[in-house]
Amino acid sequence: MEIEIITVAGLTIGEPVTSFTDIVLAVISFTLFARIKNRLNESFFNNSWRMFFLFMGFSTGTGALAHALNGTDAVQWYDTLFTCMTLFSSISVFYALKATINFTNLPLLASKVLTTLNFTLLMVFMAYTYFSSNFEIFKIHAAAGLFLIFLTHFIAWRRSHSGSGWIMSGMGISFFTVLIHTKQFSLSPWFNYKDISHVIMMVSLIMIYNGVYMMGQNLKQGAFGKSADINAAAE
Repeated sequence: MEIEIITVAGLTIGEPVTSFTDIVLAVISFTLFARIKNRLNESFFNNSWRMFFLFMGFSTGTGALAHALNGTDAVQWYDTLFTCMTLFSSISVFYALKATINFTNLPLLASKVLTTLNFTLLMVFMAYTYFSSNFEIFKIHAAAGLFLIFLTHFIAWRRSHSGSGWIMSGMGISFFTVLIHTKQFSLSPWFNYKDISHVIMMVSLIMIYNGVYMMGQNLKQGAFGKSADINAAAE
């Protein structure tokens, strides 16, 4: 697909709509990060979701700069920023899975195994991305993370857990971003598959925050256990 470029006051900007929607995503992510920090009780669970929003903000903020350089002569800067964007995205998936593992209230050994596996997969995906410059691998990481989080909160939603329906729905619509990005479905060169995905992500992030906020009112209820205290860190 041809890259749309505009010039403003002598400054060349590539993919202007994509850069703008990334900026909006970054503002939303940092705002939700701040709201969790200021409005919800500190807990291992909430802190993991807070870090999810923080690194999502880093990812989309870096992405805004990367897309603005796409199609310009700053090829090296574009490649570097795009790599950083992808690595930040993987870290955000890691923290979302970290919160979900703790929320399941599985036995301590199982929780530690899943936590170690989550960290190991993060290192593998990040190393592969960095050394191969293959950013398609992130889609596998993101899709696997989305599925596991969706499944966990679907089960919790069926058990009438407060807030899980919002998180499940937010993760559910996020699957469309992977599909749209893979198929490169676009409405026009000025509103392409990247822009459509970003709009869906905006809605998804707000839905996830609503779920986290509602769950913050009842942190003693785990997904698979009764009266689980998920304020305790699963170190």
